[in-house]
Amino acid sequence: MISAREFCREHGFPVTVFLTYSFDPLFFERIPIDDLDVGGTRRIVIAADAGQIAEAMQRCIGQIVHLGRRYVLAETKAANTFHPKMIVRLSPSGGRVWIGSGNLTYTGWGGNQELAMAWSVGPGTEDDGTWLNTVFSEAGSITRSAAFLSQIEAIRSAIPWLSAPTATPQQSPVLLGMPNRPLAGQLAERWENRRFDELKIFTGSTDVEGAFLRWAHDTFGVKKATICLSPAFASFDAGALGKLPLVVRFIKADPARLMHAKFYWFSGPDGNAAVMGSANCSAAAWLAKHDAGNVELVVPYDQAELAAFKPILSLFDGETLSPAEILKPQLVKLKVTNGEAALIYRIVSLRLRSSGRTIEATIEPSPPAESTLHLLIPASADTIRVMLAARGNGFVGRLPPDRSVGVGMVFATIEISAESGQFVTPPRWIDNEPAIERNTREREVDPNLQEFARRDFGNASQQRILEAIYSVSADLLNAEDPQWAKKSDPAGSTPSTGKGTDEAEGPVRMINPGDVLFDLKEMAAKHLNKGPGPAGFYGVSLQGAIAMLFSVDEEQEVDLSHEKWQGEKPDDDMGDDDVGNDPPKDPDKKPPSAVTTAETLAAFRQQIDHFLFELGRDSYAETCSAVKLMQAVAFPILVCVKVSEAGWLPDGMLANVATRVVDVMLDKPYGRGKPKGLFRQVQARYEASGTHEDFLRTVGEGALWAALLASLARMETGSLAGLIRQAASITAVLACPELIAKSTADQLSQFIRSLIIRDAAFAVTERAVKVAEAMNELRAILRANWDEMYLDQGRGRALQAGGSLMWSPNWGWQILDRSPAQQYCADSINLELAARENAQIGLALDALRNAMCLSAPAMDDSHVD
Repeated sequence: MISAREFCREHGFPVTVFLTYSFDPLFFERIPIDDLDVGGTRRIVIAADAGQIAEAMQRCIGQIVHLGRRYVLAETKAANTFHPKMIVRLSPSGGRVWIGSGNLTYTGWGGNQELAMAWSVGPGTEDDGTWLNTVFSEAGSITRSAAFLSQIEAIRSAIPWLSAPTATPQQSPVLLGMPNRPLAGQLAERWENRRFDELKIFTGSTDVEGAFLRWAHDTFGVKKATICLSPAFASFDAGALGKLPLVVRFIKADPARLMHAKFYWFSGPDGNAAVMGSANCSAAAWLAKHDAGNVELVVPYDQAELAAFKPILSLFDGETLSPAEILKPQLVKLKVTNGEAALIYRIVSLRLRSSGRTIEATIEPSPPAESTLHLLIPASADTIRVMLAARGNGFVGRLPPDRSVGVGMVFATIEISAESGQFVTPPRWIDNEPAIERNTREREVDPNLQEFARRDFGNASQQRILEAIYSVSADLLNAEDPQWAKKSDPAGSTPSTGKGTDEAEGPVRMINPGDVLFDLKEMAAKHLNKGPGPAGFYGVSLQGAIAMLFSVDEEQEVDLSHEKWQGEKPDDDMGDDDVGNDPPKDPDKKPPSAVTTAETLAAFRQQIDHFLFELGRDSYAETCSAVKLMQAVAFPILVCVKVSEAGWLPDGMLANVATRVVDVMLDKPYGRGKPKGLFRQVQARYEASGTHEDFLRTVGEGALWAALLASLARMETGSLAGLIRQAASITAVLACPELIAKSTADQLSQFIRSLIIRDAAFAVTERAVKVAEAMNELRAILRANWDEMYLDQGRGRALQAGGSLMWSPNWGWQILDRSPAQQYCADSINLELAARENAQIGLALDALRNAMCLSAPAMDDSHVD
C-alpha cells in the first residue's frame, strides 16, 4: 500500500484535490503541503466535514498561515456527515487517485492502522477517470463555498479529459454514497444475485444494532461475520448482536494503534469480493437516507483474488471472541433539552475576488431582510469595517481604497444588527482569490535556492554555497523564453478572462509613495519594539528569492515515524546521513584543500559582478518576464544578507550591491528612444502586449520596494561617491510608484516588519525618507547654481581627476573612470570642487550625510545585516 506522503510526492501533478472527514490545518501546513510542493502541486482544493472544520478552527486559529491563500478549504453542509477520504492528483495528461480510510490528519497519515489503494486514471489507462467529474459535482452540491466551486471549474477547464465523452461507457471503479443514494443499495445492485457465506470486517466505529450485518445477511445470505476493531470505539450492543440471524465474532486489534481501516471481505459460493474505503460498519455509512445519511466513498472489488489480500486477511487468523467478551455495556444517553436553542449565524463562504477589493459572503441561516451587516477584518493597528449589501443569496462589500487584507491569512467575523438583537458570527477565514491564483503559477526559481533557506546556512561549506549561487544565477539569467509573458501553467491555473461587472475596477491605481510613507511612520511608531511582523509570505505572491528576504515562523517537526507501518520507504531526500547507501570512498583520494574566506570573498564578488553584467544585457531585457524580473533583482540582495550571516562580507557590501542592482533596474541606458532600466524595458513589453495590469500586479505589492529601500538606506559608506550613489538609488526607488501600485500602508508595514534585514522599519520609514529629502534639496541647489558653477569650472574644458564625482542637469550623476588619471568631462561639474566653492552646496552635502547616518532607536532585534 502506498502511503499518503509518498503519493503526494509523486511528480508531475500541478493540481491536487482532497476529500476528507477530519482536517488538521497545523499538520497539513507542516507536512502534506511540503510533500505536495515536492510533487509539483500548485493548486490545492480541500473539502471536509463542517463540524470537524469548526472544531479544528477553534483549536488552531491564530496558528494557521496558508489557509485561503495557498489552498482552498470548503466545509460541507452541516446536515450530513461528510466522510470520504480521497486524494486526486491531476495534470492535463493524466492523474492518480488515492482512496482509503485515513483522514487529512497526523493520525490518519501514520498514527492509526489505515488502509488505502492508489491507481492511475486518464487517457491511455484502464480507468479513463471521467467518474471524477461526477464526484466533484456531488461534493460541490453539498458545500456553499464559492471559492471551492470556482476552483473546481478552473480545474475542469485546465484538465479537459475530466469532462471528455467516453466512446464506451465504463463501470465506475468507486461507489459514492450520498444522502439520497446510500451505499447499500448501490452495492446490492452491483452484486445482484450473488451469495456469500462469510464476511470479515475492519472498522473504526460501529452503530449499536448491527444494521449493516443484518443487511448483509438479508441481501447476500451472510451467515458469519468476524470483525476486527478497537473495542473502545465500538458502539455495538452485545444483546442486539445476539438477535441477528448470523454468528458474530470479534478480533481485538493491536491496542498500541487505533484500528481505523474500513474493509469488507465477502466469501462464498459465488467467489470472493471486497470493499475498501471510508465506510464504517454502521447504518449511517451504508443504509441511512436524507439528514441521517453520510457521504461515503468506497472501492468495490467485484472479483477479489485471495492472494492479493492475504497480508490483510492474515490479521483475522487466531482466536476470536464473542460479543460479550469484547464489548463494553453501552451507557444510556439521555436527551437533555434546555428550551429553544439560541440562533447562531455562521459564515459558510467568504471570498475576496480577483480585484482585491470585492468581498462576497454567504451566511447560514440568512439574516432577516432588514438587517444591517458589517464585515470585521482585524488589521495590524485597528479593525477594517466593510458594509455588506444583499445580493442574490449572499452579501457583497468593497474594501476601502486605502486598505487591504494584508499579506498573511486572515480570519473575519460579520456583525449582524437585526430587530431581534445584535449577533456576531464565529470567525471564518477569507478565501483570497488573487493569492490562490498567483500560487498556481509556474514556479520559475531553481531548486538550489532552497540552500539559502536552510537553518544551518552559515555552517555550510563555502564551496557548497558558491555552487548554489552559481546554479541559481544560471537559472535566473536564462530568460530565453519565447512565451515571455506566459503567466500560468495550463494545469495550474487558467488564463484571465476579464472581470465581470461586479469586479471591474479599471486600471490598477498608482499610489503616491509620499502618502504611503507618511502612513508608515505612524504604523512604525505603533509597532516599535514589537519585533518582526506576521509571517506567511511563502506561497502568496512571494516566491523564491524575494520570499526568503522575509522571516517566517519556525515550525516544529512532526514525528511521522509510524508511517513505517504503512510500508513507506524512508524518504531519500530528507537527509544525507544514510551512510549505508553511499558509494565506497576512495582511500587514495585526498580531500580538497580548504577554501579561505579571502578566496571565497573574491569568488563571491566575481559571481555578483558576472550576474549583474548579464542582468544588464539587452537580450535579457527582451525576454525577461515580470516574475523572473522580481526574482533576479532580489537574488543579489538575498545572497548578501545570507552571506553576511556567515561573516564573509565586509561592511558596506549590501548597500553597494543594492545600489548596483538599482542602477541596472532603473538607470541603465538601452539606446536612443528606449526607456532606461531593465524594469522599464520589461514594463514596456507588457504595455505593448496589453497586459500592463498583470505586470503591476506582479511587481506592485511592495515586497521588492521594501527590500530595496531597507538595503540601500544603510550607514555603510565613507566616500562621497558612494553616498551619492546610495542616495540617488533611494530617490529612484521612491520615484517608482509601480513598485507599490497594488499595495497599501498596512500591507507595506507587514512587509517591512518581516524583512530579515536589520532595522528595516527605521531604514525605510525614517532614514530613506530623510535621505530622499536631502538629495532632492541638493539637486535643487545644484540646478539653481548651475550656470555660475559651470562657468567657474571652465565649461567642461578643465581636466578632471580620474574617479571624480560629476553632475549634470541633463545627464545626472557620473563617476569618472580611474584611468586615465586626468580626463575631460563635458557638460558636467565636479561636485567636490563645487562644495568647496559654494557653502550652500557644502551644507546640503552635510545634511545628506547626516540623513544617511541617522541611528535607529535601540530595540531588541535579532535580525541580521
